[in-house]
Amino acid sequence: MINHSKNFGIYHWDTFDNETFLIDEADTLEQAITKVEEKYGDRISSSGADQVDVVNQDGDIVRKFSVG
Repeated sequence: MINHSKNFGIYHWDTFDNETFLIDEADTLEQAITKVEEKYGDRISSSGADQVDVVNQDGDIVRKFSVG
């Protein structure tokens, strides 16, 4: 379900609780990626249990990050 109003929504999927939260929005993909990198920094890892997805207005995941 899309809850964002800008071009891209940033969603955090807590895999332990199996819940997804809208954490931010961005007008461009580049802005969305920057926001994820600034918020999660060193927590971005290929072995991270949770996932952060950048989703466009069509509901497609255009970028995903594993975070710990």
